[in-house]
Amino acid sequence: MFRLLGLLITIALFPFSVQADFFNNFFGQQQQRQQQQQREKFDYQRLQLKSKCNNYLCPETFACVDKPVDCPCPFPDSQTKCLLPDKSNFVCIAKVEKKDLGDFSGEIRDCAWVEKAWNGLV
Repeated sequence: MFRLLGLLITIALFPFSVQADFFNNFFGQQQQRQQQQQREKFDYQRLQLKSKCNNYLCPETFACVDKPVDCPCPFPDSQTKCLLPDKSNFVCIAKVEKKDLGDFSGEIRDCAWVEKAWNGLV
């Protein structure tokens, strides 16, 4: 009788144990993620504040350049820098490798395409 009662109590309380464990894991991981994001944010600020750049410090790459338009793209291996017609702004777009296009016959989105878009022709 006591074994049966003990078994019934264990079975009845098991879902609460699982729910509590799920709750702790879920919110514990969320708190850990928030702490990591705060740490990354702090490092970003520290890099900016400790920079010895006397000109313009690019916000994405921390490159020290004469003016904002001289900033490099953050991912130069996979991005192309396209100077906009106003000569004071730029955009970074994905590099297009001609060999990867295969039989593609559409319009390639390169710096010429960016200029067309700037002029409202796309």
